[in-house]
Amino acid sequence: MQFTIFTLAMAVLWSGIFIKLISSFRKQMTVLPYFSIYSLFLLLLLCMLRILFPVEFPFTTVIPSKSVLPFVQNILYTPFIHSGYIKLNLAFLLTIIWILGAVFIIFKHIIDYYRFRHLLHTLPASQDAHLHHILSKAAPCVSLKNVKLIVHDCVTTPTITGFIHPVIILPNINFQDEELLGILIHECTHYTCRHQFIKLITEFICACFWWNPLFKELSSEITHALEMHSDKVVCSKLSMEQQKNYLSGIIKVLKNTKNPQSVPAFSCSLLKEKNGEKLQQRFNMILKNSYQAKRKFHPAITSFMLSVFLLSYAFVFQPFSEPTLTDLGEMDKSNSGYYFIESKEGYDLYDCENQFITHMSNIDNGLKGLKIQKNVEEMEEK
Repeated sequence: MQFTIFTLAMAVLWSGIFIKLISSFRKQMTVLPYFSIYSLFLLLLLCMLRILFPVEFPFTTVIPSKSVLPFVQNILYTPFIHSGYIKLNLAFLLTIIWILGAVFIIFKHIIDYYRFRHLLHTLPASQDAHLHHILSKAAPCVSLKNVKLIVHDCVTTPTITGFIHPVIILPNINFQDEELLGILIHECTHYTCRHQFIKLITEFICACFWWNPLFKELSSEITHALEMHSDKVVCSKLSMEQQKNYLSGIIKVLKNTKNPQSVPAFSCSLLKEKNGEKLQQRFNMILKNSYQAKRKFHPAITSFMLSVFLLSYAFVFQPFSEPTLTDLGEMDKSNSGYYFIESKEGYDLYDCENQFITHMSNIDNGLKGLKIQKNVEEMEEK
């Protein structure tokens, strides 16, 4: 595997294609129920893998660019300040801005998270026995000793935070028991399925590529997919009547989020963003019983996704450059077995076994002693 600035550029390009494919696939209500939400998760996973591994494999074909990329490379790497040992170019300046922007965003997320956790430590845990009883029904497999349950106006939507010791914060809304049961199942699913870790990785990737607006869309799509996954678990544990009560609880939360307070990026909320189209999709998936339909991965869609993923590693664009004597290794330049074949665009170098080595526009000074032939057949006859 090999990493270069050009493999990174290809990774960003293909990730953008994946993000648009994810957005288009997710919006198709006739497609999503048929292929199940797990196909959407597979597509999201492939997108994240593509950006996490921006490398060139042995099977990757290098496509040389003789005009565009060399021109861009020349602009990026030509020094605009050259004084003594100091050489500054545009590539260096952009890299510094990129790194500083990523570090700033990551530290901001960390500070916001710890401030929010500090706030929660100052708030008292709920002592409502009935509320804890509903929580025990919602998450029978979770040790309630590790869960802190808070009811407070510091949030306007049910939220769970914490990677090891979870804290569930409920807004001060008068929920019915059935509504509260569905909401608590939803929030506990975020914890049991480790959705916070998925969001952590997502926010790290988006922070690293803060300059690309498409990655903000990726964060939004992953958040929505995690909410749908929790909805699916809720539907698997509740009857149709209970599911409708769960939706009425979401409506109450929606009415309470006219001026929503922000929560840390690593937390999971029932309504992370007030997107009407996405909220309508969540309601439709539940009301149309789309989660209960026993759909499995369709071989065609799975094969298509994997094919696109492998295709993204099939080629990489790089600026064309002539090989140097160092690139050719320790070959004996005085050996008469090596020779050139003259072509329209330069010279092709062959070894003593008539095997093609490389193409050169001009013959390097260190190789001018080699013979120049008209064709390979002429050398084979000799």
